[in-house]
Amino acid sequence: MIFNFIFPYKSLLFWSIITTTIILNIIPLNSFAQIPKNQQITGTTGGNNNSGDCGYIGSQPNHVINLNEQVYSLNIVVETNQGKPSLLVLGPGESDRFCILGESSAGKYPKMGGVWAAGKYLIYVGDAQGNKNPFTMKITTK
Repeated sequence: MIFNFIFPYKSLLFWSIITTTIILNIIPLNSFAQIPKNQQITGTTGGNNNSGDCGYIGSQPNHVINLNEQVYSLNIVVETNQGKPSLLVLGPGESDRFCILGESSAGKYPKMGGVWAAGKYLIYVGDAQGNKNPFTMKITTK
């Protein structure tokens, strides 16, 4: 009698574990939020493409950020010792465009931070005069 009373619960527990395991193996890992942790990306500012108000940029983004959920504190700063760097962020919507200009000689680096909506962001590090200088881009979250 006790066996019949306990057995259904053991069976239910067993099938719950099996179902959960199958579901977790079917869902791709990239479907979960991809929140960048503290990162440093190095590269070269500028490029051959005139972006208009944000200087000259390369033909490809320097970095891409994919957020599957809103992030409440994400910050980007571009550090360089030369030129007039710019930070151009496109996304997450087609018409969303943010340009931040800097002045390396004054230690005023382009930076952007705050709440970021879910979506794909293309990050370009440009130069107001089209110069190509080494940079370090720091991405931090809290």
